Amino acid sequence: MRDLFIRKDMAPTVSLLYSAVEENRLRLASIVSRMTHRELYDKGCCQTKNSTAQLLQHIANVDIRWVWRIKENRVPDHIEDIYGPMTDESGRLPEPKNQPGLEELLTRHQHVVNELKSVCKTLTENDLHQTLSYEGDKATVRWGIWHMADHNRYHQAHIEALKKEWKQDIIKNAR
Repeated sequence: MRDLFIRKDMAPTVSLLYSAVEENRLRLASIVSRMTHRELYDKGCCQTKNSTAQLLQHIANVDIRWVWRIKENRVPDHIEDIYGPMTDESGRLPEPKNQPGLEELLTRHQHVVNELKSVCKTLTENDLHQTLSYEGDKATVRWGIWHMADHNRYHQAHIEALKKEWKQDIIKNAR
């Protein structure tokens, strides 16, 4: 039976939200688990799509920013330096520097989820109502954690489409 795990070291709603993030992290790792380096960096037949590597980096980048918003209600400069910009000069998702492998990209995201876990252990039910700055607007901590899970799942669909196109291209080129 599938369910979201309610942890004893977190407030119930916090735990539910964290479990959704963790569930999607595990699902994402499963989806990409057998990708080759070439497939990881493939941008589709016309080379115009974001690669799976770009999407994995993007997910970690967005998530670490949410963790820091929740921790301190701001993203410190050193996080900007480590994770880089959200977009490149052309407004697209940046390429991961030095083309890291799948394990490194997944480890980076696991680190972010571990950071979230530490923060979630300190949150109370009332903390979920706290407002944070988000893209010139406001969002609650509750919405931010939910958004991390939702955003991950959203890009999983893009990765699945890339995988399908990759397989079709392999079959077409094998003929």
